[in-house]
Amino acid sequence: MADSPHIVQLDEQNFMQVVVEGSDTTPVLVDFWADWCAPCKSLMPILEKLAIEYNGAFILAKLDTEANPGIAQQLGIRSLPTVKLFKDRQLVNEFMGALPESEVRAFIEANIGPALPATPEETEEDTDDSQVSIAMNLFEQGQAEEARTLLQQAQAEDPENVEVLLSLGQVCISMGDLETAESCLNALPESDRTGAQGLRLAGILELAKESDASISPQTLEAELEKDPSSSENRYKLAIALALAGNIQAAMDHLLKLVQTEPGYNEGAPREKLLALFNVLGDDPLVGQYRRKLFALLH
Repeated sequence: MADSPHIVQLDEQNFMQVVVEGSDTTPVLVDFWADWCAPCKSLMPILEKLAIEYNGAFILAKLDTEANPGIAQQLGIRSLPTVKLFKDRQLVNEFMGALPESEVRAFIEANIGPALPATPEETEEDTDDSQVSIAMNLFEQGQAEEARTLLQQAQAEDPENVEVLLSLGQVCISMGDLETAESCLNALPESDRTGAQGLRLAGILELAKESDASISPQTLEAELEKDPSSSENRYKLAIALALAGNIQAAMDHLLKLVQTEPGYNEGAPREKLLALFNVLGDDPLVGQYRRKLFALLH
């Protein structure tokens, strides 16, 4: 797959987010292909070239029908390649077969419009941001190692780039490389380190330092169900849930600990609640849970 933030590999996990929800804001062109399909391999480079040329005017989303047969069946794919265009959560047009570039371009122009030339300012900005965009696109597709490599290259070229440092820190935390993540945080200018994104990175890092990646949230939930009075299990579960993205459930467990054993682990439940407030930033939940915490402490 060409390295572009405007080209995405689809699977059953991200189809809804990329194609259905994503088409609310940007048209999504879905290429249904298979490795054994020779016409698919001749069409794919044309679609990738146009996606890069259009520079975000549409997203090219590629679905391997062999790896994801369920989606192909649901959408009635009968031959390959098939290309479907989605806008505002609706299928608006499609074509089948490996069309020549001129016909594919005509299809896109008819449904999306012509590609607009980038201004010099846009071209320079795209060059600056492209490596980070590509890296985070890879990260979202589960290719964390590749993302880290790209971001480390970008950091070597521009050690003080705030976006690179924040992105690299996020990727490294997900991989358990907390030392590098902390160095990224410390390398941020103070104004960025105390800003919303810096505080978010610091909050996630603080949680990750106490996580045990070898134990799943499901296992910890089962352990807590056996012994609901175990502060240790409840605390570990809160950390695991927060790092898995279920922050509200994590805060509920931490509040429970503040209520039942405020001195546990030298007041760690309260500290981790504050860290989660930083992670959430302006989310309305912060105000709600700050009031709950205040009520328990006073």
